Amino acid sequence: MGTYLQSLVDSWTELGRDEKVPFSPAIAVSMVLYSAAASIAWYAIKGTPVSIALASHGLGRTRLVICLIWLGAALFFGLLWWLRKTPPWRLSCQTLVVIFSMLIFLSVFWLYGRRGSYAYWFGSRPPWGGHQGMVPYYFFVASSVLARILLPCLVIWVLLRGRIRDFGYGFKDATRQWWIYGILVVGVVLVVVFYASTLPAFLRKYPWCKQGVIDGTLTLDLLLIYSVLSFVFFVSGEAFWRGFLLFGVAKELGRLSLFFMVMPYVLGHLGKPLPETLGAILAGLVLGGLALHHRSFWLGAVSHWFVAMSMDLAALYRRGVEIIF
Repeated sequence: MGTYLQSLVDSWTELGRDEKVPFSPAIAVSMVLYSAAASIAWYAIKGTPVSIALASHGLGRTRLVICLIWLGAALFFGLLWWLRKTPPWRLSCQTLVVIFSMLIFLSVFWLYGRRGSYAYWFGSRPPWGGHQGMVPYYFFVASSVLARILLPCLVIWVLLRGRIRDFGYGFKDATRQWWIYGILVVGVVLVVVFYASTLPAFLRKYPWCKQGVIDGTLTLDLLLIYSVLSFVFFVSGEAFWRGFLLFGVAKELGRLSLFFMVMPYVLGHLGKPLPETLGAILAGLVLGGLALHHRSFWLGAVSHWFVAMSMDLAALYRRGVEIIF
């Protein structure tokens, strides 16, 4: 354990040696504080006249999240310019392409690729129950793969002329020291998930497969299909955050890449219970640091999926949903 922790410290130091933009603790702290403050503010105004007024002007949750993420990116660029004398136009082409394509893909995904967007494309949403009720979720996963894997890979191949494996997709050493992920997952599942599943806010949001429940029952085949697609979804998320974005900017921004990545990642959790959103700050930094150390996001995807499935199963149990064959 001590040897592994020392290797993480050495990896952090080594990353700092190659960074072209010197690390700034002030920028790192500012991005964490912005992520936390924006999240808390969003939850504070939720359901109030302020949020109603914003929605009446076209700033419902989806558009407000997008605005907060773009504002966070502008803050990051401004801090780089002010504290590190590095205006945006002095950054490398790769850094700028990765950041702005991330912002564009994420914005389009939030506007047109989420479950609530199903009605936009197909006119209406199917009623809850069985596979029919899960169709918007299947659409959501397909949109996620397109926006967070296929389009970023296209950018890597065509615009950056890069190799996919250099953006965290490689399997070499991906399972090295896997036990550290196991310790983190077991700790989260046994402590956080078990407690969170007793909270009303948690049960209002989870399970994600509740649209497939019929009269308090869920078929086993639907649960298995949902589990597979859920894994695909979390692979797409890790490939986007701890792959395309993190590795795309780490070469130039070094250790600051972690703190930039965590900002849109955390704000993308708005709408989930506040503790989960704030917990995403630590989760994003830990998973990002481990991804940089292992040069791969795959174990992070497996860990994320395992925790998410534990949350769904805990919610199904608390709701008294029966699994039938």
